[in-house]
Amino acid sequence: MQFPACLTTPDAIALCSDDEQLTYAQLDEQVALRAAWLKQGQTKCVGLALENSIEWVLMDLACQRADVCCVPVPVFFSQAQREHLLKAAAIDLMISAPLAGQENLPFGRFCAEYFTPETPAQRPKGTGKITFTSGSTGQPKGVCLSHASLQITAQALVDTLAMQDVVHLCLLPLATLLENVAGIYAPLLAGGKVVLATDTQRGFMGSQLKDAAAMLTLINRWQPTSLILVPELLTLLIHAWRQGWRAPASLQFIAVGGATVSEALLKHAQAIGLPVYQGYGLSECVSVVALNTPANNDPQSVGRPLPHNRLEIEDNELLVHGNLFLGYLNQPESWYPQVVHTGDKASFKQGYVRIDGRFKNLLINSLGRNISPEWVEAEVMASGLFKHVMVLGDSQPFCSALLVPAQDALPFALVEAAIDATNARLPDYAKIKAWHLLNAAEIQDASLFTANGKLKRDAMSERFAVQINAFYQIENNVESGAYHEAI
Repeated sequence: MQFPACLTTPDAIALCSDDEQLTYAQLDEQVALRAAWLKQGQTKCVGLALENSIEWVLMDLACQRADVCCVPVPVFFSQAQREHLLKAAAIDLMISAPLAGQENLPFGRFCAEYFTPETPAQRPKGTGKITFTSGSTGQPKGVCLSHASLQITAQALVDTLAMQDVVHLCLLPLATLLENVAGIYAPLLAGGKVVLATDTQRGFMGSQLKDAAAMLTLINRWQPTSLILVPELLTLLIHAWRQGWRAPASLQFIAVGGATVSEALLKHAQAIGLPVYQGYGLSECVSVVALNTPANNDPQSVGRPLPHNRLEIEDNELLVHGNLFLGYLNQPESWYPQVVHTGDKASFKQGYVRIDGRFKNLLINSLGRNISPEWVEAEVMASGLFKHVMVLGDSQPFCSALLVPAQDALPFALVEAAIDATNARLPDYAKIKAWHLLNAAEIQDASLFTANGKLKRDAMSERFAVQINAFYQIENNVESGAYHEAI
């Protein structure tokens, strides 16, 4: 990917962090060094397991220049998921942070670990990046993307927003495709500056926000013009405003997506001066598909389609044509699709796209992580203590569960031990942080069950709304600064 500013304004700052900054000329030079090193080592597939950093960006761009496949490794993946990713993608070089005593290469600060894959990966021709879904099940899918498709999406964002003097602060992990495309490529194509901060500086541990004050301090320090948020982080900013925090006047555009955002939340944010605009996208559609902007904004929608894709609705389902993924890793039958069936119920109104729900039970938490409830439910059921388990957490900061015991008077300690044992096997974003044990009398109503004895999710959610709402007391969660622990 070539950035015009490397030629037009080579002395402008491209990347900066707490202790380093690079001009566009230096960016080009450092990318070239890494690309040459990758070619010399005949590397085929790089796993990128770094925190947000200048090094992450340099190595990602070097993979593009060297025509090497890059696989971002989410920091929140469990060890089992990391091993699955390593094997499935046939990674032969893993880039990670150096440990004490390890030597760094002359041109970078990272540790290089080499592997000899047992079996080659099956990748569609032209695969330049493989983004793994956040793991709706124990074995997340690898979405294969071309470098050209990534640039098309990024350029569409640049053209649509037409922002000047961009200073983008990356708050989401760079392994998140949205932050990668809209937070790195788009600002650099626009000749802007990208600010990188570590997990600690952003207040994160894994996929969870642990230190809200750190994030607020970071925003105030760097005075960005743009941010990308998930709903949980937007809720944080609104609560911080109630406590006296004020967003810097530099902010021009805050994109929010990754999960359902309520219209009330968006209107509240805009009423207090946060320039928040909802968007919509999928990894299979190379990230952003539709976006609200200052010029065209409907809070009831996810915005108007960007010009690089064509959207249609068939049987109430949103279909996307145009700039699409190449297919799933190791699934040749999925390669080179002409259309993506999103699985989302949608409608058009005056050119805007409205998402009305999903056709499948997939949960997307407020940090944008995909979670198959059946996966987590099966892990809990493996304890043998429960007759039924229903996992919840769509658009929420953590998972919760309604539990139906297999026997009466199930001791609290036994339930707690079973949940703890289940959580130990799950990545942090899928752990159950709150639960309610139902008794036999509460679930006698046949309308709560399907014909084959399964719980009806909608009926259960309605019947036990009080218990479920008690799991997610937003005010308490926000005030605690640790949403996932507030029960």
